[in-house]
Amino acid sequence: MANVIKTLLLTSQQTEQSQMARKQSVRTSKVRDKIIKQASLLFSKMGYTGTTMRDIAGNVGVLPGSLYAHIKSKEELLLEIVSSGINSFLQIEVAVREMSGTAEQKLRYAVGRHIEVVAEDPAKMLIVFHQWRYLTQPNLGRAKRMRRSYAKFYSDLLKEGIAAGEFSSELDSKVEVLAIMGALNWTPEWYRDGGAYSPAEIGAKIADIMICGLRTR
Repeated sequence: MANVIKTLLLTSQQTEQSQMARKQSVRTSKVRDKIIKQASLLFSKMGYTGTTMRDIAGNVGVLPGSLYAHIKSKEELLLEIVSSGINSFLQIEVAVREMSGTAEQKLRYAVGRHIEVVAEDPAKMLIVFHQWRYLTQPNLGRAKRMRRSYAKFYSDLLKEGIAAGEFSSELDSKVEVLAIMGALNWTPEWYRDGGAYSPAEIGAKIADIMICGLRTR
């Protein structure tokens, strides 16, 4: 009986410790998320180089030194913002590669989803598209590989369309991809929530313009 009671007490103690650890983990995660959100807002307004850890701490409502219990450096915050942003776009690639349909249909979907992702957090996307250059190695290399992967996805779509006779064989796919990426990546500069068109409508209009220039004449 004594062994049974001892076992029950030990199990209860372990359960309580596990619950406390989970609660602490949730609290830590929430604080980290808040830090990343505030850093994103500040980077978009003041720029990465113009934002200090003290600025971030002030927005979060903690002492500057307290930030380091959750992050290692300001660059870690930039990497988190950039990586998560590019990953959102890479998920579009995953979805499209699992789709059936024509290259035009896939391109329309990809462009539309890109605009929708931008519209979810334009301020964050300004950082993703324009401030990744402030990363240092090896983080810079990681960001470049992710960006190249996304650009290659559009290059593959164009090649698919050319092979199928949907897009002109006279296209220079490298130039076309640069034009597509340039147009898409500039959208957070001018997109405004509550504007005349919804993200889906904007995506459809941009896709119309792109495909009109790509089609076989």
